[in-house]
Amino acid sequence: HAATLARHGVRLRSRSAVTAVHGTDRVEAVTLTRLDHDWRPLPGTGVRIPCDALAVGHGLVPQLEPATGLGCATRRTPDGGHALVVDDRQRTTVEGIWAAGETCGVAGAELAFVEGELAARSIAGRGPVGALRRRRDRLRRFALTMAAVHAPRPGWSDWLRTDTEVCRCEDVTAGRIQDAVTGLGARDGRTVKLLTRAGMGWCQGRMCGTAVTHLAGDPAPAPTRRPLACPIVLDHLADG
Repeated sequence: HAATLARHGVRLRSRSAVTAVHGTDRVEAVTLTRLDHDWRPLPGTGVRIPCDALAVGHGLVPQLEPATGLGCATRRTPDGGHALVVDDRQRTTVEGIWAAGETCGVAGAELAFVEGELAARSIAGRGPVGALRRRRDRLRRFALTMAAVHAPRPGWSDWLRTDTEVCRCEDVTAGRIQDAVTGLGARDGRTVKLLTRAGMGWCQGRMCGTAVTHLAGDPAPAPTRRPLACPIVLDHLADG
């Protein structure tokens, strides 16, 4: 990736982060700041750079609710998230359930295709799959390395201001979350959610959930187990 960017004259800035975005109706500039090992901004290193657009990656969150609702076990990923536990045939811990793609850990389309083929062959009882497994393992090792290298460090919250918007759906700022923690005694993401409505909007916390739990002082939240469906009897459907 770095070589491709270099060929097109794109400058790489490692150990830096966009710590502020400027503009009213649209993005006009950003402040780029050097970070220390824990991602805390180094004083005096901020540089304002004019720009027309900003692309920001907050980290992708796999949707595990259908699987966790059925009892499938999860594991912690190097970047602090969750993924399903699968064996070398893509079988989960629940008999009769296979998983592939982002539910096994976000790692890109290429690995998802390989895992999907492995799962399909396992379900169909077909083989051999040695070459597929080796390819999957190689891609997964790369993904784990990338996740570990880019895992957010605790100092990232140091560049937040009280008016920084954490939950866009419900317009909840970092200041309101801090008030819930220091003033109202919240100690986890769920309590902050109840007190501030952070994570109660359209995305249901899929964009802000990780940030909210971190600001609440909950470094290892459990994966959500909210069911996406519930049983209903035919009488209720008929009455409707």
